[in-house]
Amino acid sequence: MIPKVIPPLTDLTVMVTRPAPQCAGLCEQIRRHGGSAIAFPAIEIEPLQAAPAQDCDLIVFLSVNAVAHGAQLIARVPGEKPAARIAAIGKGTAAALAAVQMPADIVPETGFTSEDLLAHPQLALTPGTRVLVVHGTGGRGLLQETFIAHGMVVESREVYRRVQPVVAPAERMRIEAFWADEGIDIVTLTSVETLQNLLAMLTQSGHELLARTALLVVSQRIADAAVSAGLRGCILHAASADDNAMIGALAQWRTRARMA
Repeated sequence: MIPKVIPPLTDLTVMVTRPAPQCAGLCEQIRRHGGSAIAFPAIEIEPLQAAPAQDCDLIVFLSVNAVAHGAQLIARVPGEKPAARIAAIGKGTAAALAAVQMPADIVPETGFTSEDLLAHPQLALTPGTRVLVVHGTGGRGLLQETFIAHGMVVESREVYRRVQPVVAPAERMRIEAFWADEGIDIVTLTSVETLQNLLAMLTQSGHELLARTALLVVSQRIADAAVSAGLRGCILHAASADDNAMIGALAQWRTRARMA
C-alpha cells in the first residue's frame, strides 16, 4: 500500500500580518500546503508620487513594494530591460523584478539586508557611479550612506509609505475570539513596524494571546523587538521574507513538532 502523503502544514493555523497583496499570496501558499491561514495585515502600503528617473548606472530596489510602485519610473524600451544594472535587496524583490521584465543583475545569495547586498562581489563601489535607490519612506539609509562615502552619485525615490491599517472592531473581535477558542499556532512578523502596529491594533486580550503564541520572524532585529515587547512564545526564524523561505521554515517546524 502506498503511504498517504500528509501536507507539511496540516493542522497548522498561521496568522499572516504582511501587507494585503503579499498577505494574500502567503495565505494561499499556506493553504496549498495543508495549513489554515488567518489574514490580518498589520502594514498598509500607500503609493507616493515620484519623479521619473534620469540616466544612471545602477538601480537598486529595496523591496517588493519598491518594485510595485517604482518600476514604472525607469525609462526603457518596451520589451527590453534598462541599460543600467539592476540590484535587488533579496530574492523576493528579484522575483518581483523578473515579473515585470526587469531581471536583476545583482541579488544576494543568502539574506536580504543592506549588508548582504553590499557584500555582493558584483556590487562595485566605484567613485562616480550614478546610483538610483528605489524604496519606501524611512528605513536605515545604510546603502545610500555607503555609496556616498565611496564617492558614488546617489539619487533616491521614495515611492511608498507604510501606515497602520484601520481594523474594524467587529473584525478584530472575530479574530481574537477565534484565537482564544480555536487557537492560532504561529504569527508571522516581517518587520519591527509590523510588530508595533499589530500591538496597537489588538486589544489587551489580544496582547495576552500574542504573548504566548509562537512567532515566525525574518531577522534578529524583529526577534529582539518581540522579546522587548514581552512576547514569550517560541520564535522561529525564516532565512528570508519570501514566501518559499517562510513556508519552508513553517514546514520544518511542523515536522519537528510531529516527531517530538
